[in-house]
Amino acid sequence: MTTDFNGTIKVLKVGDRVEYILNNADFKLKVHSTFEHAVNFIGLNDWIITVLPESYCIGPQGIILRHEEFLKLKSIELNKVEFLDFRKFISLKDAETVPRKVADDTIPIDMSKVKANKEYLGKLLQESGNKSGLLGQTNIYGKYAEPILKEFDSLFIGRRYKEAGQKLFELVGLGPGLTPSGDDFIIGVMASFKFYRMNEEIFKEITEPIIHKAKSRTNIISYNMLRQGASGGFLEWIEDMALSVLYKNTEDIEKAFINMMKIGSSSGSDISAGILFGMEEVMNHS
Repeated sequence: MTTDFNGTIKVLKVGDRVEYILNNADFKLKVHSTFEHAVNFIGLNDWIITVLPESYCIGPQGIILRHEEFLKLKSIELNKVEFLDFRKFISLKDAETVPRKVADDTIPIDMSKVKANKEYLGKLLQESGNKSGLLGQTNIYGKYAEPILKEFDSLFIGRRYKEAGQKLFELVGLGPGLTPSGDDFIIGVMASFKFYRMNEEIFKEITEPIIHKAKSRTNIISYNMLRQGASGGFLEWIEDMALSVLYKNTEDIEKAFINMMKIGSSSGSDISAGILFGMEEVMNHS
């Protein structure tokens, strides 16, 4: 292990939010947490940048390195330095910036196809989803969430969007996982609203109550995920899952679902369940 590293670690892919975070943190970051396949850096403004090896999906705040470069990064004794100048060991030059995927406004949404796709995703979740989080209707988390989601539905029908957001906030921090199941579910709801082309003002009304209070109720990694989602930013695999239900066929849905199951333990299942719930809401009450 070494604390001195004079070479430059070259980035393969970079999320479209990384430059903004680095510029606003003056490139000064410190290590927040290290896992086998991830290193999280945090700035003074509490934004997190996650560095991952290739083959993992990227989000707006992500950096992807080739496997050998990721091992090189982990060889540095990063925890021995309070704040690090990213420019001294990470090079974004020639990195591919991965933009956020968007719904194509020129393609009409086929409601009958979306309905069939929702049913197919629901079938996959019941057959293969991890039911230790909110997806499990009989466990304590699912039972706690059920009346909250019913009330959200009622408020959403009544177009009381801010109150609906305040109700959804009650799921923040609920359940197991590095990103709790309730947070994962909310991210799925946000993704479905975003890609279903929800009016931006309505989307803001629903998400603002969550973002303003979530920091005190969940961990900083999950909080970053939530406020990133409120800005319309999601992991590539989440984008693929939402878009496949809206526009694609069952083969694409199954492929997206397989990738979703790679996210955390129950996270992929809970996010998918949130996507399903969100799309049912906008379809039934738009």
